[in-house]
Amino acid sequence: MLALAQPGVTNKEFLRVDSLSRTIRYEKDIYKLTKDLTGPYADQRSQVRAIFIWITDNIAYDYKFLNKGKELKGPECKSSANCERIFRDWETDYIKNILNKKEAICDGYARLFKKMTDIAGIKTEIIAGYTKTKPYQVGIAGPVNHAWNAVWLDSTYFLLDATWASGYCIENEETGKIESFQKAYNDYYWLTSFNDLARNHYPKDGKWVFEANYTKEKFAANPYYAGNILGKIHLVSPVSGIITAKKGDTVHFGFNYREDIRWLQVNSNISRSPPVWKWENVTKHQKVVMPDTLALKKQQVVSFKRNGDKYEFDYVVTDNALYYLELLFDYRMVMRFKVKVDQARR
Repeated sequence: MLALAQPGVTNKEFLRVDSLSRTIRYEKDIYKLTKDLTGPYADQRSQVRAIFIWITDNIAYDYKFLNKGKELKGPECKSSANCERIFRDWETDYIKNILNKKEAICDGYARLFKKMTDIAGIKTEIIAGYTKTKPYQVGIAGPVNHAWNAVWLDSTYFLLDATWASGYCIENEETGKIESFQKAYNDYYWLTSFNDLARNHYPKDGKWVFEANYTKEKFAANPYYAGNILGKIHLVSPVSGIITAKKGDTVHFGFNYREDIRWLQVNSNISRSPPVWKWENVTKHQKVVMPDTLALKKQQVVSFKRNGDKYEFDYVVTDNALYYLELLFDYRMVMRFKVKVDQARR
């Protein structure tokens, strides 16, 4: 996983569960930890919530492992008779290491969640698949690079992603290396519907595709969404992240968004406002985002219509070389679309 979601909202339904879960300490015994977390509750949903919150609160993303370019390697097994035992022993040590270090990559988050729910007697599965984490990935499915979970509750599977719920990474734009991990719980990835999760997750195994005729190609064609708006926005138009148009066409944008937008902007490879936000060093190990006063004076905005939560505006394609559009809300990029200008239709 190359990038994590930005901070999101918490869930008021589970305030007491969350508060208690965050006080539980790991005492070198995963069975005791799981009992301490789930024991106060009779219902499985609260038990799953307690485990999920504990993991997202206590386990940090191991970005240093990712920066080294390593791949997680399981045990080698030459005799099928011993494979199950060898794998079980390897996974036990792997999970112990995660709990002791309090760090994991996505596979570790997913395995730890499954192990703890298994102990609690709750049916859970690990899902491997594709993700959309970068603006340039519109139209691209990419490799299988992530893991999340499905949990069986109330006679149906629900999806959740403890890794992306736990926080987000700050990446160096020049080197592509991750500089730090920031804890910031995001409830969007708790019992997420398939349609919502499929905006940036797609399972490798078709058994976890819960929408008829939803293919990897359709997933690849989704627009890119910044993680901090996923729970707030519903795109109405365009219907795809890949826009086909010709020079002179008007592209209509419409979306429902639960917050106020003061400034709406469209950046492209043809024309873009200069970046407003810049990182500044506060200390040797701490950076903060600050506005660039000179860049603020050079911003271009577009007019839009608003009716309640519904926003609408039009964009005219003026150049055959156009190949992407980015939407910015109050100077922050929130969505990106790929544009294919059909020159044969001029």
